[in-house]
Amino acid sequence: MSNPHSIETAFPGLAQLPHVRSMGSMIFDPIWSQKRHVSGNCELIHIIKGTVQIELPRGRLTGRPGDTLLVPTNTLHRDNFDTVSGLKVFMVQFVWAAESDYFAMVKPLALPIASTRVAEDMARLFDRLRAGLDFGTEADHLLVCSQVHSILLMILREALRNTQKHGAQAKKAYGERHRRLLMLRARQYLDEHFAEPISLDQLARMLKVSPFYLSHVFSRESDFSLFTYLTNLRMRRARALLQAGTGNVTDVAHAVGYEDEGYFSKVFRKYFGVSPRDLRD
Repeated sequence: MSNPHSIETAFPGLAQLPHVRSMGSMIFDPIWSQKRHVSGNCELIHIIKGTVQIELPRGRLTGRPGDTLLVPTNTLHRDNFDTVSGLKVFMVQFVWAAESDYFAMVKPLALPIASTRVAEDMARLFDRLRAGLDFGTEADHLLVCSQVHSILLMILREALRNTQKHGAQAKKAYGERHRRLLMLRARQYLDEHFAEPISLDQLARMLKVSPFYLSHVFSRESDFSLFTYLTNLRMRRARALLQAGTGNVTDVAHAVGYEDEGYFSKVFRKYFGVSPRDLRD
């Protein structure tokens, strides 16, 4: 949907201009804030002065000066605002053949637009609309419809960008959770099977990932390699067995996963600075 051509193909009506039925600056009557109402037109509302909170069936939409809000056709809503400071808006009421397709992608509750630059661009378009209140000729009216269309498409563009951004964030979060879970599963397996012969290929097959990916993820999530973790496990367990006097050095080596006593002793000395035999004695 990020490709504009695919949007045009899926929703050809978006290329059609909306039909503007009325527009103009409005100062809301305090009584208006007390009643729910439905409009037979779609409402495009640009806040000039004051703050409004529009109660929609599924939530609330808040607008401040400079914000632009949308209320779909035939939507029951109420405009709450401070009756002392008042509320002044520039409202465009229009009908559009593409409205249902449009609001499938643009959620009113996602407005107003957060981007300052885009909001400023839209404000300039509203200034042009306010300057052209007298439709005059059919060409003038067509130009007004074109400007409203531009505003609607700018809102659509930002909605699609936000959707893509949130999708990318969700994908990133999922990847982080997956990597963390993979590392924890690998650690759990090593904790339970450190006394057995373990290879990277074997562990990767068991976890249904590639050896390279497993090694990369474990190092990234733990700040040390998978086999450094395994060696740490084996050495700590070996020291505990030797200090407890459980068997000779060969027995201890086999108990923590080393078949070669000489290699075990070499690793142990490097790890603790003393041989396993000296530690036991």
